[in-house]
Amino acid sequence: MKSIYFIKSAVFAALILSSVSSFAQKSGVFKTFADYTTGKMEYGIDCATEKHKIKLNNFLGKDFITVVHEGKSYDLKKAETWGFQLCDQKVVRFQNNEHFPLADKGVLWIYTKETVKAISQRVGTKIITTYYFSPSGGDGILELTLLNLKAAFPENHKLHDAIDNQFKTDGSLGEYDKFHKHYKINHFLESQGIK
Repeated sequence: MKSIYFIKSAVFAALILSSVSSFAQKSGVFKTFADYTTGKMEYGIDCATEKHKIKLNNFLGKDFITVVHEGKSYDLKKAETWGFQLCDQKVVRFQNNEHFPLADKGVLWIYTKETVKAISQRVGTKIITTYYFSPSGGDGILELTLLNLKAAFPENHKLHDAIDNQFKTDGSLGEYDKFHKHYKINHFLESQGIK
């Protein structure tokens, strides 16, 4: 009886250890969307045991990112890089030398972009969030507007009407559904049977 208990405990421990290692957090650069889908990272690390830095170089207006990996610095052109993943599992994509953090992945891939806008000398500045989307990680990134969204499904006029009934303004497309843990537009498209 004790040997059966020991065997069950050993199997359970092995299952836990294998599941932990299969979900190890990784960080690195993806040259292409195909690399992202297969998990092929350049300058990749296991976040539990290694460290590196990925710098966007946005404040300097440079067209490359800098990866500090194993003590060496590498400059990678944004135009030649699909994106990267950080240790916190956040994914950032590039298009036209701009970066787009991925906020939600469902029917649509939804990205956010924050910019600082001066309001007035008395009020100061305000952070403006603009929403973008792509139908998949391999497609181009467009601003998330009603017109662009309908253009992504050009022949589905029934869906166009349903979108118009559900979302009255471009701004409503960027609303997040805390209950479903999705942007409302993704939840809505899923409920319409869109895949």
